[in-house]
Amino acid sequence: MKYLLLFLLIFTQPVYALNINESIKSTIINNIKVKNAYEKLNESKEIIENSYGKKLPSITTSISGTYSKSETETSNVTTTPESFTDKYKITLTQNIYDGGVNNLEIDRSNLLYEIEIIRFKNTIQNLILRAIEGYLTVTNFSKSLAANKKNYDSVQKFLEETKTKYDIGSATLFDLQNAESAFALAETNLFVAKENYNISKKTFKRIVSLEAHNLEEIANIDEKIKLKQVIDTVQKQNLDLLILGLEISNNEILLSKEKNSKLPSLDLSASAEYSDTGRIDPGSKKTDGSISLTLTIPIFQQNIDNSNIRKYHSKILQSEYNFEDYKSDLEIQALNLFKDYEISRSNIQTNLKRIKSIETSLDIIKSEYALGTKSITDIIDAESELLSVNVNYHNSKKDFILNYFQIKALQGTLIEMFENYLPEFN
Repeated sequence: MKYLLLFLLIFTQPVYALNINESIKSTIINNIKVKNAYEKLNESKEIIENSYGKKLPSITTSISGTYSKSETETSNVTTTPESFTDKYKITLTQNIYDGGVNNLEIDRSNLLYEIEIIRFKNTIQNLILRAIEGYLTVTNFSKSLAANKKNYDSVQKFLEETKTKYDIGSATLFDLQNAESAFALAETNLFVAKENYNISKKTFKRIVSLEAHNLEEIANIDEKIKLKQVIDTVQKQNLDLLILGLEISNNEILLSKEKNSKLPSLDLSASAEYSDTGRIDPGSKKTDGSISLTLTIPIFQQNIDNSNIRKYHSKILQSEYNFEDYKSDLEIQALNLFKDYEISRSNIQTNLKRIKSIETSLDIIKSEYALGTKSITDIIDAESELLSVNVNYHNSKKDFILNYFQIKALQGTLIEMFENYLPEFN
């Protein structure tokens, strides 16, 4: 699948800057949840080996040694014969016909492994989303911290100016109190921004296993998304929906196995035995061999088989209902995500226009303040508004990018964008 360029790197960053691809690669390689899911895959793979093994013959051997001693008294003659018998036996058993149960179990084990592969991909895809969200959160809080620091410095400067003017009588007590209030708010906002940034870095490291230093910016995504295409892809490739579809097939196989258990089975058994009783006193050697065929015909199984057949018919219907119900839910999720994606796109443009407007207004207010026609309160209010809109802009940009990747995850195609980082599992 071809994608347009998703990430534009900021080439002025240092060579050791961390980009989103490296973050996701580290997440896939180092995250414990991925390692655990991979081991689950290996466990599921053994089920396939076990199902194939059931079609192979079973060979057993036994070796035994028996010592015996007895005492016999006849006409004043007493004898105490002793014997030690070696016995060697090998037995081979092979199912010849089982009504197709073993073949169905092989099909089922392969299907269960396919389900585990999809679950494995789902685990990785969810972690990729978390890594992207963590990456965006760190960069967003970093920008918010910078904006709050700038606002703090600006308000602090105005507070000092207001104190000076108040001392010489050119500013009122209201002006001073307003400046002190604005400074206290800026100080609190700066503290909150620092804490948010520090916590976001720790969360990022917990997911990605890398320090969140010098993160490169993710540029706006240049891919056009069409709602109909999103819904069509979701209903065909959503990973959870694929699992539900395979669960239907799994129950159908279980039903077939239960029906076939009512069929007769044919087993072959062959054995060879050698024994030697002449280890102590002269004895005899004996060799035996046998081949047998056993035909087993189920006649009555306490109605358990019929009950299980009805049960699996019910489970098939349940899994079909779940499939259709979840398919309808997915359409609503796709509609909501697409709506949020378009809203965040619109918010970006709106906030950009508002920032430009407020910056122009702030320049005018500063000029008028220098002429004495505007107060320090006007400047502080404009600075606060600019800070708020800047934060909104970064949040809308984060939401836009995150919504894009959430749509890809819902479609089941997010993992394809980073498939080069996936471990081998086939």
